[in-house]
Amino acid sequence: MTANIPEIILLCQDADFITAFQTAQEEHWPGLPSKLTITPIHSRLNRLDPSVTFDLIVSPANSYGRLDGGFDDAISLAFSPCDDYGALMRAVQLNLYEKWRGFAPPGTCTLVPFPAPLEQNPRHCAWVAICPTMREPMDVVWDREVVYESIWSLLCQVEGHNRVSEEKINRLLMAPMAAGIGKVSKERWSAQMVLAMKHFVDAVERPERWSRMQWHEIMKDCDEVATTWKTKEQNSLSRS
Repeated sequence: MTANIPEIILLCQDADFITAFQTAQEEHWPGLPSKLTITPIHSRLNRLDPSVTFDLIVSPANSYGRLDGGFDDAISLAFSPCDDYGALMRAVQLNLYEKWRGFAPPGTCTLVPFPAPLEQNPRHCAWVAICPTMREPMDVVWDREVVYESIWSLLCQVEGHNRVSEEKINRLLMAPMAAGIGKVSKERWSAQMVLAMKHFVDAVERPERWSRMQWHEIMKDCDEVATTWKTKEQNSLSRS
């Protein structure tokens, strides 16, 4: 039932983030490999092996679709013409205006097709997913579950697209979310990413639960996500 969830290429320029993801998988969802295909790669976008292709790239952009800083800058450099750096950004901002009047709230996801002139690229990428983790470039440690919310929204959009479209998104590429200028720790990022995937797959496989959630079930899932940001002392008290 998870056939509509694409393979995820996890691009990490810092190998410690791959280790953190593997640790989170072992702790929160050891069964992940039997459900989803996650391929970690230690590299940068501009140094990625030419053989690596994907249908969609995830932008952890700000809410206004400015693709001119951090990983978003790398996306613009990779997919916009050399003489028109803002080509992809203009398409993104126009789409965000149509869907969100120009402001996509943090934690949402908007799938934006590449403009026709940008579709012919060596990566075969045709989509960018705008998944803002912050309104503007800033520390978002205070926004305790924004990574979980963003991953959930991303999965909803791509799985929903694949359910109804003949042109499937079979493979996407993403980098760690909110872990740069957002200052979210690699431990929190990785745990929330794993838990969002775990809960989403459960939702796909168990509609009878997720279409009529009861409070005890809701609290169980909420408590599990809360362990990613509570202190060790708070988690100990919660379990006692």
